[in-house]
Amino acid sequence: MPLKAGTNFDALGFADSMAATMIQSFKDEWPLVMGDDIPLPESLDQMKLLFTAVAQGVVKHLQQHAKDFKVTVNGPSSIDYTGTVTQID
Repeated sequence: MPLKAGTNFDALGFADSMAATMIQSFKDEWPLVMGDDIPLPESLDQMKLLFTAVAQGVVKHLQQHAKDFKVTVNGPSSIDYTGTVTQID
């Protein structure tokens, strides 16, 4: 599955995206850090914008620097392979 940063333009562009996962993680961590006495902010629009922008920046950065990554695959036999990433989807 290709990397999906997420977009604010439509629900399909946001569903199952990196930004959606970031927001869910934020919601999950909120009570652990802030406690139960401080409620989660009611408006999540700015948070959605922030996490979508961050996710898009991360994906773009990874795509722009794909050749900087090295991947090593260790197989079940004695053959190992080290290669260079040429594209990140």
